[in-house]
Amino acid sequence: MTGAAYHRVIRVLFIVYFLEAGMFLVMAPWSRFWNSRLLSSAPDWIASVLASPFSRGFITGLGLLHVAAAITDIELWRRENAQRVPDSPQAKTEEY
Repeated sequence: MTGAAYHRVIRVLFIVYFLEAGMFLVMAPWSRFWNSRLLSSAPDWIASVLASPFSRGFITGLGLLHVAAAITDIELWRRENAQRVPDSPQAKTEEY
């Protein structure tokens, strides 16, 4: 695998991971799974912290940061590819 192909695969894996982890962290604290499985099996002091809306909001915020990082990387990748291809439609419209 060449360096460019390796870089592309790593970047795609990074984007997929951050999107999946972000969506999980956004949705999990507010799901039935959180209440039924996680809080019932945790010790009382951890369950009370995890049941707090502040903790759930914090975890959701981490998920939103993950999603934002993935979207930012997708946009950066799109811009890099648009600059690399001189015959792209975007480059043709900017000439006029």
